[in-house]
Amino acid sequence: MKRKFLGVCVLLVFLFGCGTVTTAGRHEEQALNFVVMGDNRPASVFRPEQPYIYHKTVEKAVALDPVLILNTGDLVLGYDAYSQEKAREEFDDFEKATALIRKKDIPLYITMGNHSGYTELARKAFAKRYKNKETGTLYYSVDVKNCHFIVLCSELENEVSQITGKQLEWLKGDLKRAEGKHIFVLLHRPLYPKIKHLKDSLNKYPEKRDELAGLFKQYNVDMVFAGHVHVYNFSVVAGLSQIIAGGSGAPLAGTLEDGAFNHFFHVIVNGDNIDYRLLPLQNEVEQAAQMMKEERVQGALSLAKKAVETFPDHPMPHIIATAGYKSAGRTLEYNAGITKLLLILGSEEEVFFRLGEFCLNVKLLDLSDFYLSKALAMDNDSFKVLYHYAQLKTEQKQFPAALEMYKKALPLTDNDHFKQDIKEQIEKVGKLM
Repeated sequence: MKRKFLGVCVLLVFLFGCGTVTTAGRHEEQALNFVVMGDNRPASVFRPEQPYIYHKTVEKAVALDPVLILNTGDLVLGYDAYSQEKAREEFDDFEKATALIRKKDIPLYITMGNHSGYTELARKAFAKRYKNKETGTLYYSVDVKNCHFIVLCSELENEVSQITGKQLEWLKGDLKRAEGKHIFVLLHRPLYPKIKHLKDSLNKYPEKRDELAGLFKQYNVDMVFAGHVHVYNFSVVAGLSQIIAGGSGAPLAGTLEDGAFNHFFHVIVNGDNIDYRLLPLQNEVEQAAQMMKEERVQGALSLAKKAVETFPDHPMPHIIATAGYKSAGRTLEYNAGITKLLLILGSEEEVFFRLGEFCLNVKLLDLSDFYLSKALAMDNDSFKVLYHYAQLKTEQKQFPAALEMYKKALPLTDNDHFKQDIKEQIEKVGKLM
């Protein structure tokens, strides 16, 4: 039996068809180390860029010089990918944010997440880019020194939330061939979900989940890494160890006590010993947004400035800072913020919309009204502006105006999610009038 040193070291960065593919050994003289991150998708279609914290995760991970990086999936939003162009744009943006990993030539292995399967075009775009080039499949394995990494797919068509069929048969043979090595498994949906996704993870099919868990235990799998739930969670169930590492950018689930903080993992393998290091990350953007919501403008500006210095071309720090300057009456800095946002976002309408959307999100309703009205004056048939203006008017209890805006927005979208939401809001607002 392999000995296992299960050290989860919290390094506080809060300083206020199938087969095995062999990766060339780059760290023969050192202990093998690798990184696990993932669930970094954008929060919504209205903030389409990769989250600020994902850029920070990439930078911190690359600095560790890992032999490889595992991503737990959900790279993109996916459910708005109704054209090849949109699907391509979303994955292009992920690759742009991931460029430092590519530049350093660090192998990156990604399991498919459910967001990459929301539309057929998103599914095809993911498979084209990230299926294994030698095997042509979304499930495969990789050997590095005394470690065996298995990438599974919990999103195969007609096999969602389960590992079954050809994939399961391949897995049985692959595990047998890996005997004697450290074995790490990567998949998106956890076997044992926590906090959220309690009915759509692998436990949706408990008998198949238990068969898979039994297989992992039979071959002494060291750790199963999963995502899907946007938290950190470590559990041992009937002798099988699982880490949920879903904190690289998507909206967090639950509370801090539930593990809802941004993070990634650094894993060091030295002979029979394995050191699992949980690395939390300070998210200046989210903290600044919370401070704006609490009307602590100076604190928000301080954090936003720090975020701007860290990643000067990401829009969110500038959006928060610009809204803060407007609130504080700092005209020179405000004008400079608008100029910078124009360079990043490309148009006045988009700048005013993004400022209005942010202010609505943090309950600065008068400021949101100021910006959304400007955006609406530039394009009174913009779905996203009308949709948010309707939400704003509801918050302001101006129900006739909200109803008018929702009705105008409804025919302007083909997105089933938004259509359903607007219909529900129209019914709700109508009862309040």
